[in-house]
Amino acid sequence: MKYAKGDNIEVTCEGRTADGVVIMASENGLSLMIGFDAMFGGHLGMMPVTMRDGVSGYSIIDGTEIVLKKVARQ
Repeated sequence: MKYAKGDNIEVTCEGRTADGVVIMASENGLSLMIGFDAMFGGHLGMMPVTMRDGVSGYSIIDGTEIVLKKVARQ
């Protein structure tokens, strides 16, 4: 799965889930800056990530593991 700027997502990290959004996305849709309403692995509200398979990925700063899921929000 590839992501684009503005996609609504659920971010799961450290056993917790928070609402989020893709702030920036590379052309291939797998290198992202995500924003979320939480603190995960020392990242407060934002994290630059690289996706492995479109679902799971990691912070490019410190390797914090994450799982993303696209969601529909109004």
